[in-house]
Amino acid sequence: MLMIAAASGFAQSVEPEPDKALLARFEAVCKEIGNIKGSYTLGGVMSVDDKANAGNKMQNVQFLFCKQGDDFYYQLGTTATLNGQGVYLYINHQTKRVIVSQQKQTIYDMGFKQFSDMAANIASEHYKLVSKITGDEQTISLINEQHISCKQYSVSFNRHNMKIRRLYMRLSNPVDPLRTDNEKIVDVSISKWDSTADLSKYLSKNRVIKNINGGWKTVNEFKNYQLIKM
Repeated sequence: MLMIAAASGFAQSVEPEPDKALLARFEAVCKEIGNIKGSYTLGGVMSVDDKANAGNKMQNVQFLFCKQGDDFYYQLGTTATLNGQGVYLYINHQTKRVIVSQQKQTIYDMGFKQFSDMAANIASEHYKLVSKITGDEQTISLINEQHISCKQYSVSFNRHNMKIRRLYMRLSNPVDPLRTDNEKIVDVSISKWDSTADLSKYLSKNRVIKNINGGWKTVNEFKNYQLIKM
């Protein structure tokens, strides 16, 4: 989920290594993020504010990703993607289009990049590790206002059971990374994060298309959708 970015290339003094207790806490929450693998269900609300490209903006868009073995269901706003039962389906309810192709081999097991010495790597990247506690929620942030790729990465979680509640990233524009008016901000609020998955709860292939005489056709529910075969 979080990949510590490459060295910034700017002349900066190396930050002192972070507080050991806070670092241990950060490593523990990173371990929770690293457990996104196998079968799982992840859902919530996502916002993206790309100040350099207004067309990429998303505001409070609901998402849900359910992965069971090699199959998955992904819903983002008015779109849905199904990968399973031998097919890959992309459905856009707004444009009323269905794209069908052979099932794709994809890797959606995301984990935190591990380092032999995380403290030294954080310091060498000139990040400050800071913490804020509000009630039962703790937010730990990596901050470097001059970093070439990521100026801030924050993770908020329940400090009692370590459940992740929010991921926040403030990404630099590589064309001019010192500017603040062209950054890309990704804000993900998480309402569901389970290590279990049940794809039968969601839209399946047979509810979208059927095979007739060796070719795909949309079923009645999607009869007004354009079917595009790839």
